[in-house]
Amino acid sequence: MKYRLLALDIDGTLLNSESKLTDRTKGAIVEAQARGIQVVLATGRRLTNTLNLVKELELTAPVVVHNGAVIYEPVQNEILFQRGIELALALDLVDKLEQQGINYIVYMGESGGERVVAPVGSWNEPEDLLSLYLGERVEFVEPVTLTASPIRISIIDETSRVDRFFTGFQRQYGGSLTALSFRTKRNIWLGIELLPLGCSKGTGLAQVAEKLGITAAEVIAIGDNINDLEMIAWAGMGVAMENGSSQLKDKAARIAPSHDQEGVAQIIEELLL
Repeated sequence: MKYRLLALDIDGTLLNSESKLTDRTKGAIVEAQARGIQVVLATGRRLTNTLNLVKELELTAPVVVHNGAVIYEPVQNEILFQRGIELALALDLVDKLEQQGINYIVYMGESGGERVVAPVGSWNEPEDLLSLYLGERVEFVEPVTLTASPIRISIIDETSRVDRFFTGFQRQYGGSLTALSFRTKRNIWLGIELLPLGCSKGTGLAQVAEKLGITAAEVIAIGDNINDLEMIAWAGMGVAMENGSSQLKDKAARIAPSHDQEGVAQIIEELLL
């Protein structure tokens, strides 16, 4: 099979454990593009936190951000696709999070998810959860006011509190939203990403491939975490990083060396170059 598109997760996949892009990995990607391979970043990051890599790698293919809720076209500098959480539902969720005093942030719909807000007085924890687990700096406002469908809502708080919230969430909203949960290393904190129903890196990648006239069989997708599951399942060659989650590795067609062993570069060199 001749592969025509390479889809890459960023954190834990493209970047090593020091969040660095190595020269070898960059060189492999540049060479792949020179040979006509389309390279697509597919990430849970927002666009602002992704553009530096788009520019460094001189990518021209659309970029999947917010786990598939937004697709950005770098050449024309425009949003090709955006889907938010239905406004009435988002308002109800924010109200419940406020009532329970759970840490949350909202990626506002008016900005395509680039403006990130949180309520004044929240996130006062012994660890800087926003930087450690979300990589975000936010605008604290009072009150959080939603006038358009937000791109997503992210939650991190004590595991027991989030578990209680999530139990009620599944009962009331289970079929209305996509929820991705993640635990921290010591299981003190639990995070949940709430996204529009049907949004994933897999759906985003499928839209990009269709726009480029490329079939799933012609795609290699590489990731490390559970939010990469739909993407690697859709692609003709789904690759999980050795440092990735066991659930993802169970579903992958192939396991790449870890991000600290430049696994992405090794896959590119073997399968594309």
